[in-house]
Amino acid sequence: MDDFFEFTEEDETLNYLTDRFEAMVKEGSRYFFDIEEYEDLIDHYLITGNLKLCGLAIGHSMEQYPGHTGFQIRQAQLLVSSNKAEKALRVLSKVEDIDPTNSEIYITKGAIYSQLKRYDDAIREYNKAIREDEVDLANIYSNIAFEYENLGSYDKAIEYLKKVLELEPENESIVFELSFCFEISGLHDDAIAYFTAFTDRIPYSKFAWFNLGVAYNNVELYEKAIQSFEFAIAIDPGFSSAYFNKANSLATMGLYRQAIDSYMDTFDYEEPEAFTYYSIADCYEKLNNYTNAITYFRKALDMDDSIAEAWVGMGVCYESIGNLMDAIRYIRRGLDLDPDNSDYLLTLASSQQNAGYFSEAAISYTRAADINPSDPLLWTDFASLFAGMDEYDHALEIIETGLTHQPDNSVLYYHKAAFLYNLGRRKQGMAALEAGFIYGSDGLADIFILVPNISEDKEILATIDRQFPDLIF
Repeated sequence: MDDFFEFTEEDETLNYLTDRFEAMVKEGSRYFFDIEEYEDLIDHYLITGNLKLCGLAIGHSMEQYPGHTGFQIRQAQLLVSSNKAEKALRVLSKVEDIDPTNSEIYITKGAIYSQLKRYDDAIREYNKAIREDEVDLANIYSNIAFEYENLGSYDKAIEYLKKVLELEPENESIVFELSFCFEISGLHDDAIAYFTAFTDRIPYSKFAWFNLGVAYNNVELYEKAIQSFEFAIAIDPGFSSAYFNKANSLATMGLYRQAIDSYMDTFDYEEPEAFTYYSIADCYEKLNNYTNAITYFRKALDMDDSIAEAWVGMGVCYESIGNLMDAIRYIRRGLDLDPDNSDYLLTLASSQQNAGYFSEAAISYTRAADINPSDPLLWTDFASLFAGMDEYDHALEIIETGLTHQPDNSVLYYHKAAFLYNLGRRKQGMAALEAGFIYGSDGLADIFILVPNISEDKEILATIDRQFPDLIF
């Protein structure tokens, strides 16, 4: 209640000041305001964007108190708000000559230089503002950190963000900013070390535990990540982001049922979000529970029909239950939203192929190849379209094209060998087989599927056995 009445009193005081000042302006008269009252008026008009009244307040204040540098600093702030940054800097340079120990001058100059994207100059000015007795030191450090981020110097940003947390360990936004800098720099081990020490020092910081979990996720230590998220939840049972990230870790580990439970837990503490529904649907799809997956994909799309992966996911589920027409329709909806996604094109091509729409499938494969010819599955899937119709010459052309993009892909060589064998070009097939040996055994087993009677060819079996004696097919 004390806070409420204190706020109300301040609010009423400001209303009284603005009413009195605006009445003075309207009357064209002169009233007395002390320095603090003028500062409150000017700050209010700056914040609310009433630049005309702000300018009048500054003018009157400087007439009444010509030696007060605080009003000149605010004049510079007004000039910045009026897109006159260079003029503002000239004003501040004059104030600096008068009052060189005033840190507000340098903070204001730093902000102006930042706005002008002169980040090195901004850092220089902020550093001038640093004094041991500076009450706003944490804010200065954070400003310097942000300028280093603007410069892409994340190591220096990390240095200053750590300084902020030494002064304000409960500063949530800085904890997350530091975590971001560690992540974008790839300093995952450093993040783990820092947040581990942080939680040792301040064990009830839910934000530190949360970001420790994020760091563990980044190095694929999912069990430790889950443990960290659970500590954050123990501190704050309503920490919905911790439940969500815990669920992501569980899903990555393949623990889909537990992940679903953790995603559901978020609904106890915040309104459902489309992406959470999508994540639940994705888990159900991986559990082959296509009915529930479709239900949650629909929930996601009812909230946000721009989630392309939800449309495609629903299409995959419909194909899995044998409804190819709906599968193609929904996958196309996803492609409408993300037309250059080669994975979606391959998914569509596969569905079209399974539905017997071979010409349409060939078009989809071709589009995918134009977008991402380095996809390791693209060329064999595309070739399978023709191989399934015993058109091995066309299948061979596809593989040859694939090899121009992926010349070290052993799978392509073994498929080439199989298609040559099926075309009766055994000698060339043997050469392709031996060329594949250079790049490894991946895909070698496919030959026995693509050429069922090849197991009767003792020479080929002997050649494979000499090269890979430990392989069993």
